[in-house]
Order: sequence, then C-alpha cells, then structure tokens
Amino acid sequence: MGFSQTGSLKNEADKFNSRRVKDNIMQKNHFKIGIIVIILAWAVIPQDAASAAEPDFKIIIGEWIRPDGGYIVRVRDVNPDGSVDAGYFNPGKINIVEANVSLWKGFVKLFIKLQDKGYPGSTYTLYYYAEKDALAGFYYQAAIGQTYEVVFLRKKVE
Repeated sequence: MGFSQTGSLKNEADKFNSRRVKDNIMQKNHFKIGIIVIILAWAVIPQDAASAAEPDFKIIIGEWIRPDGGYIVRVRDVNPDGSVDAGYFNPGKINIVEANVSLWKGFVKLFIKLQDKGYPGSTYTLYYYAEKDALAGFYYQAAIGQTYEVVFLRKKVE
C-alpha cells in the first residue's frame, strides 16, 4: 500500500513539474510574441510627423492627357470627403457617375466611373506617380469586358 502512495506522489510530482515546464515554455512564447508585436508596431507606425501627415490629394488637380488617343481627364477639385470634381472627354464630354480619391499602398489613387453611350460602367483606376508626374493604372472597358493598362500625362500650362 505504501508503494502505491509513493507511486501516486511521484506521479503527482511529475505532473506538477510537467505543468511548470509547459507554463515556462508558454511564458517564453508569450514574451517572444510580445517582442514581435512591438517590433512590427514600430516598423508600421510612422516615426516622424512628416510621414504621419495626410496625403496631398490635391496634387492630382489639373488636366491629364492619355497620349495613345487624346482622351482627357480634367480634375477640377478634390473634396475633403474624397469625392472628386472631374470631367472626361473623348473628345466630347462623357458623363462621370462616380469619381473619388483615396490612398492605396502609399499612392494617391483616383477612381472614375463612366456612364454614357459607349461607356456603360467603364472605369479608370489610376495611381499618381510623383517622380513622373503621371497617372497610370487601368481602364476597364465594360462594353467588352476588357481591361487595359493606361497612362495619363499632365498637360503643361503654357
């Protein structure tokens, strides 16, 4: 009978030690996870006020010409809510039903949806490239279900 009690105590001691080892491992893992979270937060959160500033969406105001066909996007204003006052011409005016600006992976993104004869829901999704002063992205021609890569260059004021 004494043997079984000793065996039982030994089993309890083994269970206790096993739990303690597992708890230690869990604490170390939680510590590692905490360090990783801190490092990731530091890498993602802007380190200075300049990088934390709101993007200048008004940079896209102006007249933009698509060199491969003379199509024109005229951005007259960008509103605080992200809506854009814009016109599209080929060469006549084409109706815009939606135009807005947002930030996508650090790029100013301009989205335009057309709704007119020959343009049944066609869209432009354009990104501003400061180093080239260009809008580049995609034109979805809804009438035939095709997407094309496009570039618009800012018309120089003379």
